Amino acid sequence: MDILRNSVVTILQQEQTKLAEKIVTEKYKREPHLWDKYGEAGKIHSLRDVGYHLQFLAEAVSSGNILIFSDYVAWVKKLFKGLNLPEASMQIALECIDTTLKQELSTEQYPIISPFIAAGLTTLNEPLPSNSSFIDRNAPLGELAHTYTQTLLNGDRHTAQRLILDAVEQGVPIRDIYLNVFQKSQYEIGNLWLENKINVAKEHFCTAATQHIMSQLYPHIFSTQRKGVSFLAANIGGELHEIGIRMVADFFEMEGWDTYYLGSNTPVDSIVKSANEYKVNLIGLSITLPTHISLLKNAVAIIRKGVSSSTKIMIGGLALNREDISLSEFQADGYAPNALLAVAMGNQLIKS
Repeated sequence: MDILRNSVVTILQQEQTKLAEKIVTEKYKREPHLWDKYGEAGKIHSLRDVGYHLQFLAEAVSSGNILIFSDYVAWVKKLFKGLNLPEASMQIALECIDTTLKQELSTEQYPIISPFIAAGLTTLNEPLPSNSSFIDRNAPLGELAHTYTQTLLNGDRHTAQRLILDAVEQGVPIRDIYLNVFQKSQYEIGNLWLENKINVAKEHFCTAATQHIMSQLYPHIFSTQRKGVSFLAANIGGELHEIGIRMVADFFEMEGWDTYYLGSNTPVDSIVKSANEYKVNLIGLSITLPTHISLLKNAVAIIRKGVSSSTKIMIGGLALNREDISLSEFQADGYAPNALLAVAMGNQLIKS
């Protein structure tokens, strides 16, 4: 089964361009009006989108986890609704993927992938959950999170910064601001983009502003007494979602660890080199996109061979925050779903 599964994944990855061309050609046959409506530009966008579909499908098959693909389909369905695009177009795309792969794969290979596509079609026909905010104004610091988010959405970075600095001066713990304001705000802003209520430029502005405001808190964070232990943090693969792992690094710094934050899209060999140079006790690796799960597994294996046997490796990130993810497959020393638990896990690992 593993040999067959790997052969399917290889085809999806190595022949993605050819497969996407065939799938989009089939899609335009079924929806001929698309050419008149969108023209060549529409075909280019369709090829890009089908490429994404195939990437998530390949990762789901590689991991043996149907939910990776069905969750992605649910995300696309919500995106389509926000953009006022016809849901039927996504269904036709999935059907064309199924038809094309049935033609391109062998009779032994196709049954490997068929259940994943079927799960995607099932998800597509399920109703979307009702819209709800990630910010509860009755929760701890909920009112501050709401005001902070609205201020950023209005483009007023300076007032947003003042809100946070005033809260710190009034004695609000920085950990609470990170968890109950910054994190909630980022989730809310990301969801507003997904629902097409804000554009990507505003989403980027809000994220950049939050990162800048976080940096203004560093004089408080770096004043903590040192413990004599060190933590290196990095994103794996082409990850550009760096604010989460940056928050984790800051939590370790607040706990008295010496931290080395390498940021997003960090090459694995650079992680190994830095870990050895700084003689770190713990390495934290993060991914946000499920399409990077295989990259994370490979990264852990490479890092494990390249660093001291006493150096521990911990993993996390939004892509792993599911109960059905089998963490034993990653061969890491620990996993944490958020910054607060990551520090607890880190302290436990160095004691053991």
